[in-house]
Amino acid sequence: MAIDKQTQKLLLYAAIGGGAYFLILRPLLIKLGILKSPLELQQEQDQKINIDSYVNESIKLQNPTKSKGAWQIVADQIYNDLKFSGIADNKSDAGGQVTKVQNDADVALLIQVFGMRQESFFGINTGGLQNLPQFIIGNLSSSQIAKINNNYASKKIKFRF
Repeated sequence: MAIDKQTQKLLLYAAIGGGAYFLILRPLLIKLGILKSPLELQQEQDQKINIDSYVNESIKLQNPTKSKGAWQIVADQIYNDLKFSGIADNKSDAGGQVTKVQNDADVALLIQVFGMRQESFFGINTGGLQNLPQFIIGNLSSSQIAKINNNYASKKIKFRF
């Protein structure tokens, strides 16, 4: 069974295109941060498992000070404060919202109801979905994060950003 010239040409183009993607384009997209590397994907999965474990353990050990619905409102406010990648962000309000927690169960519930959300730049989605710690670390300055962590320490909350 012989392959005709047209099919050979098509297979050659497919092989060249596939090779170019895996050898040139994909590494370039990973380097630019458009695609995630296998290591980043594994770290994200591990982080999700660790956060889920923290959430489950904290809620078992302590009672949240507010209902899940109340924390959903806080999570939505934090997201609305930070979702536009620096444009019209209300970082001080987001920091204040995050410090409303009173114990580890509150932090766990806030992380849980925040879930995974998308950040955007000029209305265009950027990067992948992020959880609450990723949103806070990615959008607030180190001094703002230190202030939140100091607030948590004064309340004897174990969680830190």
